[in-house]
Amino acid sequence: MEKRIILLIYLLFFTIIVDYAANIPFDHARIYRASVASGKGITGPNSSARYSPEDVGMSSVTLTLIDSIVKEGMKDRALPGCQVIVMKDGRSVYDKCFGYYTYEPTQEVTPATMYDLASLSKTTGTLLAIMKLYDNGQIKLTDKASMYLKFLHGTDKANITIKELLVHESGLPGDLSCYRLATTKEKSHAVHMGCTNIQYKDDWVSRIPGFEYTLQVSDSFYLHKRFHQAAMQMIATTRLRSKTYLYSSVNFILLKEIAEFVSGIPMDVFLDKEFFVPMKLNNLTYLPLRTHQKTAIAPTFIKDFLRDGVLQGYVQDPDAAFLGGVAGNAGLFATASDVATVYQMLLNKGELNGRRYLLTETWRIFTTTTSKSGRRYLGYDKPVPANPKYSPCCVSAPKEVYGHTGYTGTCCWVDPVNRLVYVFLSNRTYPNDAVNKLAKMNIRTRIQEVIYQSMKK
Repeated sequence: MEKRIILLIYLLFFTIIVDYAANIPFDHARIYRASVASGKGITGPNSSARYSPEDVGMSSVTLTLIDSIVKEGMKDRALPGCQVIVMKDGRSVYDKCFGYYTYEPTQEVTPATMYDLASLSKTTGTLLAIMKLYDNGQIKLTDKASMYLKFLHGTDKANITIKELLVHESGLPGDLSCYRLATTKEKSHAVHMGCTNIQYKDDWVSRIPGFEYTLQVSDSFYLHKRFHQAAMQMIATTRLRSKTYLYSSVNFILLKEIAEFVSGIPMDVFLDKEFFVPMKLNNLTYLPLRTHQKTAIAPTFIKDFLRDGVLQGYVQDPDAAFLGGVAGNAGLFATASDVATVYQMLLNKGELNGRRYLLTETWRIFTTTTSKSGRRYLGYDKPVPANPKYSPCCVSAPKEVYGHTGYTGTCCWVDPVNRLVYVFLSNRTYPNDAVNKLAKMNIRTRIQEVIYQSMKK
């Protein structure tokens, strides 16, 4: 009798454990990286030999002007620190870290410092996934998004094409502001997360993870797993505007949903499998706190309007944060070295270290096809020679340049004419983003201009 009781207790305990495990969100990306990736630490330019700028026809004296531009920005508190990498002909000719994580001189920026890429995630992550699926013949640019996303069926967005999403001519709004789904003006029966004037609906948020609350927004801040579905429905009911150019994060949020539907796996897992793991990019990842210490990541805020406490290791962008940290518009964290490696692969027309990641024709189509408005390539930002005031690049950048910028103070530009890769990563939003001095002082474009001046005889 006693043995039967013990056996019943054991079976009950085992059932509880199995049931609990079934409801824990399975971290596919972390498991995949752990099982495939070999080695840790810095990869890319920082692990390769240094070259003199003169070896590739550049002036080292001129490139030192980058130092003074960065130091000017730090002095005026446009940014607490950053890393800048310049590669020419596949060779690292300039690679320097400046400043600290914050304006307190406690933790220096190093080559191992990871930054929130913000919208640079669009081209470093989501666009790579779309290019690979196009590469495989699994999607076409003329495909309607509603072919893959059922929640768009029967809406005014049913005819939006993948190409329209890529070039920001879909008619969708600039952002989703999906956090509004979880907030309430009513103070009764609401959860206060410590932020001024923000109250959350108690059925949407929790301070601890659980069977239902699986989307982590920040420390002690979890969302109900149904939130993602509600956010997609929010897109379906959002008013569609005219299909003229409007830069929109919502476009790339949908592109990520398409990538996951077609590939059948989470986008971060797909990117790890196809790009990041074989390229040995151990410091380029979504949800970096799964694999890295918080001290390896530069903070982006002391406190934003949605979350309390220092924001470090959690994506700054509100839409990406409330979608669980793996989103189409933002979410990637990386070192400058790993970012440079991705774009060197693109500069090489889809090849790196003897391995082909994208077909040359796919690379050509996405980096040269211009939108109707002339403002974008397929997913990539580009110079605007006709209106330099609104161009994201310096005046000397050829029209063939492609890349992207990020709200947190990041950018990467590829110049296929001069075989250049330029990476700038910072956390200019720290301690807050009230004034974008980095943009006002044109720090990134002035550095880019110095790069071109260094090539002049």
